[in-house]
Amino acid sequence: MEEHLIKSPEEMEALGASLAKKLKGSEVICLRGELGAGKTTFVKGLAKGLGIKEGYQVRSPTFTIVNEYPTDKGKLIHVDLYRVRDFDFSEFIGEGVVAVEWREEGKECDIIVEIDIVDERERKVRIFRKS
Repeated sequence: MEEHLIKSPEEMEALGASLAKKLKGSEVICLRGELGAGKTTFVKGLAKGLGIKEGYQVRSPTFTIVNEYPTDKGKLIHVDLYRVRDFDFSEFIGEGVVAVEWREEGKECDIIVEIDIVDERERKVRIFRKS
């Protein structure tokens, strides 16, 4: 487990980018945290670290449920289960890096990112990897 104290959105993006550089390209990353904790900001960092193609911008898929972005390392598939808890995203596994917000548990998670709000600006981030 890794633990980080994040003090700004820029640091959250940098942490996501740092993790992205260690990925093979087919992982499922499950993100947990309250509304406003920084899950989508972390995914923006993942996208930057994976080399998101010019003209694309990571946006929260709260209403669309799934957004896909082309990157230098294949697809980044961003899923938001806030409104749809029982959505089956298994068809995306193996198609690229899958980042799933609001996944409370699941055997398909290769990496779990837990984000806790410390205060208005600070976040505690814990990253767990499956062995």
